[in-house]
Amino acid sequence: MNLTWLDYIVVGIPLLVIVVSSLYMRRFMRSVADFLAASRCAGRYLICTAAGATGASVMIMITALEMFSKTGFSMRFWDSLTLVIFFFFGLVGLIGYRFRETRALTFHQFFELRYSRGVRVFASFLNVFSGVINFGIQPAVGARFFVYFCDLPERCSIAGVTLPTFVPVLVVLMGVSLYFSLTGGQISVMVTDCLEGVFSSVFYLVVAFFVVFSISVSQMKDALLSGVPGDSFIDPFDIGNKTDFNGWFVVFALLLNIYYYRGNAWIQGFAAAAKTAHEGRMSSILGNWRSQGSIAMTLLVSIAGFTILHHADFAAQQAQVAEHLQHLGNSQLVTQMRMPTALGVFLAPGVKGAFCAVLLFGLLAAQGVQLHGYGATILQDVIMPLRQTPFTPRAHLWALKVTIVLVAVLVSGFSVWFKPVDYLVMLVTLVGAIYLGGVGLVCWGGLYWKKGTTAGAWTALVIGMVLGVGGNVLQQFWGQLNPLLLKFTGGGWHDYLAAHADKLPLNGQQLSIITAGTAAVGYVGVSLLTCRRNFDMDRMLHRGAWRIASEDVVVNASAGKSFLSRFLQIDQHFTRGDKILTYGTFGWTVFWTAVSVGILLWTLLVGRLSPEWWFDYTMLTSVWLTLGLGVVVAVWFFIGATRDLLELFRTLKTVERSDADDGTVRDHHNAGEEGK
Repeated sequence: MNLTWLDYIVVGIPLLVIVVSSLYMRRFMRSVADFLAASRCAGRYLICTAAGATGASVMIMITALEMFSKTGFSMRFWDSLTLVIFFFFGLVGLIGYRFRETRALTFHQFFELRYSRGVRVFASFLNVFSGVINFGIQPAVGARFFVYFCDLPERCSIAGVTLPTFVPVLVVLMGVSLYFSLTGGQISVMVTDCLEGVFSSVFYLVVAFFVVFSISVSQMKDALLSGVPGDSFIDPFDIGNKTDFNGWFVVFALLLNIYYYRGNAWIQGFAAAAKTAHEGRMSSILGNWRSQGSIAMTLLVSIAGFTILHHADFAAQQAQVAEHLQHLGNSQLVTQMRMPTALGVFLAPGVKGAFCAVLLFGLLAAQGVQLHGYGATILQDVIMPLRQTPFTPRAHLWALKVTIVLVAVLVSGFSVWFKPVDYLVMLVTLVGAIYLGGVGLVCWGGLYWKKGTTAGAWTALVIGMVLGVGGNVLQQFWGQLNPLLLKFTGGGWHDYLAAHADKLPLNGQQLSIITAGTAAVGYVGVSLLTCRRNFDMDRMLHRGAWRIASEDVVVNASAGKSFLSRFLQIDQHFTRGDKILTYGTFGWTVFWTAVSVGILLWTLLVGRLSPEWWFDYTMLTSVWLTLGLGVVVAVWFFIGATRDLLELFRTLKTVERSDADDGTVRDHHNAGEEGK
C-alpha cells in the first residue's frame, strides 16, 4: 500500500467527525416523514451541499477520467453550450418546484397522485430493477479504483479463501454507507453528505493546486496537442473521426438529459426534504456555484492523468502503470483503471489522501443516497400500495430499514458478478433507459400537461421496459447472438454483422435515444386518444382553494412586475437576497453563453481557430477562472451549510409530526390532508 501516515490522518479525522455526527442524528428520527424526508425541514445550503457531495462519487470521477482519456478538452465547448439549458431549468425550478408542491414523500407517490396506484407500483418496480442494476455497476468500480489508486495487491486471502482484493473493499465501503442510511434515514444521509461536501470543498482545492504546481502548462499543452486530425483532444470542431464521442454524442446526450431531467427517483429525498418548494428551488440555483471547486479539481486531475500517460517526461510513471495493469484481462476495465492508476503513482503524500478522501466521501454519499432511495421505493411504492393493512409507525420504520439492507445485499452481489462491456457513460445510460426511457415524459406530462392519462403512462413505461431490457440483452450477449443472426441474413446485412462480430454496432447512448423517443410518442399519442377530462392540477399542487397556508410565505408582494422577473418566475416568495442571487447567476450564465455563441459564429463565418487558441481559452475559462471561484465558494458555502445545519437541529426538536404522513394516497390525495 502506498498511502502514508499523513494520508491516513487526512482521510481518518473527517471520517470520524462524520461517523460521530451520524450517531448524534439518531435522536431526531421519530417518524416515517423523518426517515424519508427529514420532516421537510432542510434549508437550501444544506440540500445543495449534501446533493453536491454525491457528485464527487468514484463512479462519476472514473466516468469523467475515462471520457477525458478519449476526448480531452474537445467536449468542453459543447458542454458549455448545452449546460445553459439545464441552468435555466434549475433557475425556474422545473420539475423540482412542482414535485415539492405535491408534498409527496417519494417520487412515485406523485405517480399515484397523478395517475393511478398501478402506475406507481409498476414504475417503482422498473426503478428498482434498473436502479439496482445501474447502482450495482458502481460499488465494484469504486472498490477497484481504491485498489489501483492505493496500489493494493490484486488478490488477498481471508480465512483461507483467496479473493480479488476489490471484493472485501467493496463490502467494507457498502457497510459504511449502509450504516449512514440506517442510523437516521434521510436526516442522517443528508447531514453526513453535507459534512462530506464541506470537507471535500477544501480537499478539492488542495488537489487542484498541487496539480497546478507539479505539472507545467507546457507539458499539459504538448500532451493534449498530440491528437491526430479528426481525433483532436483540443479542437471541438475536429472530432469527426471519433467513433463514440463525436457530434452525434453531443446531440443525443442533450436530448436524453432533457427527457430524463429530474426523472431519477433516487434524488427524491433531497427534493422532498426542502422546507418549502421555494427553498428547494433556491438550492438548485445555488448548485450552479457549489460545483465550481469540484469542476476545477476534476478537470485538473483529468489533465494530470492524461499528461502522465501521453508525455515523454513521464515515461517512468507510464511504465509503472503498464506493469500494474498488465494482468487485467478485460480491455474495458483496463481503459477505466489506467487514469486512476496514473494518478496513484503521481500524487504526493497528503495530496493523495485528500484526493482519496474526496472520492471516498463522494462514494459513501452516493451509495447512501441510493440505498435510502431504492429501499424506500421498494417499501413505499411497491409493497405499501399493495398491502390491505397499514403498517404501525414502528413497524413501518423497521420495514424501511429491512428493504434498505436487502438493496445493499443485492447490489453488492451483482457488482461482484458484472463485467463491463462498454464505456461507463454509455453503459449507465443504457441500463437507466429501462426505467428512464419510459418515465421521462410520464414525469414531465404528469406535472405540466393536464391531458396526460393513466393509459398514456402505462404505454410509455411498458415501451421503455421492453426496449431497455432488449438493448441491454443485445449488448451483454452480442457475442453469442451474432452467429445466430449471421445464419439468417445475407448480402450487405451479413457483411455488416460479420464486421461487428464482437460488439453491438449501436452503443448504449444510441439504443437509449431509440427507447426514449418511442416511449415519448406512445405517451403523447395514447393520452390524446384516451383523455376524456382534464386533470385537476390545482388540487395535486395545493394551489388555489387547496393551498396550504403555512407553506405560502409571502415576503415580497411587489415581486414579478418586470419582464425579466416574470421570465425568471421571480414571485412573492423571493427575498432581496434571493433576487440578487438569481439575477447574478442569470447574468453570469448568459455572459458565458454569449461568448460560446460568439465563438461558434466566428468559426462558421470567419474561420477555424487554432488548437493552441482552444487550449489557452479552455484553460482560462474552465480551469483558472473556475479554480478562483472555487476558493470563494468554499468559504461561502461553509457559512451557509453551517447555518442550515444548526437550524435543522433546532427545527427537528419542535416540528409537529403526524403518523398519518407516511406516503399513503387516498383518492389522488395524500393521507392526513383531507381536512386541509
